[in-house]
Amino acid sequence: MKVSKFRSLVSIVAILFLAAVFTASAAPKKILFFTKSSGFEHDVISWKHGQPSFAEKILLDLGAKNGWEFTFSKDGSKFSPEYLAQFDAVFFYTTGDLCSEGTDKQPPMTPAGKQALFDYVRGGKGFIGTHAATDTFHTANESQKGPDRYVNHGKDADPYACFIGGEFIIHGAQQVATNRVIDPKFPGFENAGDTFAFREEWYSLKDFVPDDHALTVIDAPHMKGSMYDRPPYPNTWARKEGNGRVWYTAMGHREDVWTNPTFQQILVGGIKWALGEVSADVTPNLQTAAPGAYTNPRYVEQKAAPAAQNTLTAREKADGWKLLWDGKSGDGWRSAKTDSFPPHGWTIRDGVLTVHENGGEESAGGGDIITRKRYANFELTADFNITPGANSGIKIFVQPNISPVDKKTGKPAAVGSAIGMEFQILDDAKHPDAKLGRDGDRTIGSLYDLIPAPKDKKVLPVGEWNHARILSQGKHVTFWLNGVQTVEFERGSAAFRDAVAKSKFKDIPDFGEWADGHILLQEHGNQVSFRNVKIRELPVN
Repeated sequence: MKVSKFRSLVSIVAILFLAAVFTASAAPKKILFFTKSSGFEHDVISWKHGQPSFAEKILLDLGAKNGWEFTFSKDGSKFSPEYLAQFDAVFFYTTGDLCSEGTDKQPPMTPAGKQALFDYVRGGKGFIGTHAATDTFHTANESQKGPDRYVNHGKDADPYACFIGGEFIIHGAQQVATNRVIDPKFPGFENAGDTFAFREEWYSLKDFVPDDHALTVIDAPHMKGSMYDRPPYPNTWARKEGNGRVWYTAMGHREDVWTNPTFQQILVGGIKWALGEVSADVTPNLQTAAPGAYTNPRYVEQKAAPAAQNTLTAREKADGWKLLWDGKSGDGWRSAKTDSFPPHGWTIRDGVLTVHENGGEESAGGGDIITRKRYANFELTADFNITPGANSGIKIFVQPNISPVDKKTGKPAAVGSAIGMEFQILDDAKHPDAKLGRDGDRTIGSLYDLIPAPKDKKVLPVGEWNHARILSQGKHVTFWLNGVQTVEFERGSAAFRDAVAKSKFKDIPDFGEWADGHILLQEHGNQVSFRNVKIRELPVN
């Protein structure tokens, strides 16, 4: 009886042990996918409307198939030994100096957080990098576009470049390029063949560390662009970092690359190796795989192509943007006083819409122009170029048939411009309006006669193209000038009504509180030009 009980107890313990082993083995490996962009933010890792990015959706699918649990973050301030300890691997798709807030304004790393990453991997964990992970933490004092970027720094390179195994120089036009598989036995390359090719934004790379184990080498000599005028070089590799594992591929810019079966197989193999789920020989092989790897392309000054005007990018179209002015006709616009586009005073030449000086050779005095359509919730952008001493404006919620009442006659007063809320366009240095009003509320970037723009606003010199942005969502309106916010207000709020009561619009009922209105480009007797007038309508909150 005692023996039987003992055997039963042993069996129960064995079952519990096996259950614990099974549970531990079934626990998903945890991976941090980190995408802070202190430099350029790529579309495939951009969060839209609080939703996972395109790359993150692919990773969620791959994670479900392989037993991996992903955490998505752009918060660099979390990097510490304690935070990283919860993950089995860290996956970078990043740009720029991650110790600065940079482009995406997400919290930066600290230098201690950067060191924590190195220590974490050297202690036995995994690191995965795709595409822009090498366009991160560039060697100090390098110009982003100058000749210094084409120099190998070796041991003097940024510690991160030595850690990941190489550094981005530049890329050319997207094109189809051939990659030669160096190690077909490495996980993920079993079905890749001797070579593979597809269209991608291919990086030209430098400063490969001597212990890189090249997995693919790109056929640079047959590619288009001076940045590829060099011998073949690695663009996917693996290496040991202390007791940890580092794996990187330069692929991953395009959405169709992320859905490409070859790329996915290579990526899955790299993640498995970095996690320690599979083994592979990563003996350094640069001398045999890419003997010309350290020969960088020569520096050639890249001349940027002139930006296309009055056009929409594929991204803008996808986000719902439309041209409010088509760059070649008066379609969609009319005079604020008649139903047709002004026959004089405004000209359209070489993609520029210009209102001319009164009395000038263009027979000016054509008056304001307004959109035929009315708008309420929208985002509007426009470039404008003023002449010395000029005055103009972009008005929103315009009511062309409303006028203030003349207190003496009781009849509508004559007004020089249709009624609406105006983004002031002005030469602050030479036009007298800049010194009128209250505290500068008639200066460039202000809500005319109501709310002043800050005095330290960013204004480009007369003759250069400035950029206006107006965002209207419900009652909330914000103005930006050259990317810097100048005005923010709530239509109908106590503060807004108080400002109206002190302005020239105090006798206009419900000023600025209309449900919708036209958008207006103002004729104020001076020559001002417009281009790239774009709008996207927003849903009602």
